[in-house]
Amino acid sequence: MIRDLINDLPPERRRTKKQIFLNFLFNQRFRLLVNHRIGSRLHKSNNRFLVLISRFLKNKQWYKWGCNIQYDAVIGKRVVFKTPTGVVVAKGAVIGNDVKIWANVVLGSHGRPGSPLKYPTVKNGARIYAGAVIIGGVTIGENAIVGANSVVNVDVPDNCIAVGVPCKIIKQKKVGPS
Repeated sequence: MIRDLINDLPPERRRTKKQIFLNFLFNQRFRLLVNHRIGSRLHKSNNRFLVLISRFLKNKQWYKWGCNIQYDAVIGKRVVFKTPTGVVVAKGAVIGNDVKIWANVVLGSHGRPGSPLKYPTVKNGARIYAGAVIIGGVTIGENAIVGANSVVNVDVPDNCIAVGVPCKIIKQKKVGPS
């Protein structure tokens, strides 16, 4: 588990033991991820005391960073919460590797009564800018970009840029040599 946590650090921040130690103490983005990973592991335990500690960590997450990342959410490697304030990730959401998420982003269910809850999936390398709301069983493709304050209720293909309320695909990013 420690190796996984260290791998969550960007390569330039894990060169020496001192840098790793300083990140554990002072890097808020990294500490949020550590809090989530440890709390998630404790939450799945059968020991009531460890589940109680996971609730303490959840409260710390809420009061310190003002965000709510459910322990049942699947978060990939090297995910970066650029500014973790106000981020909400629902229990069924799936976030891939190397994803960057900015402040006040919501990944949640549609909330329609009587229908089954569906949660978003964010694939590898995606970027979700501040204030974006991604609701329902949508998929954000690999290397896709969701613009600030966008409301995403449709799938975003790989290598595309989506903006607006409701979102529109405005541009396909060029990939590879041109």
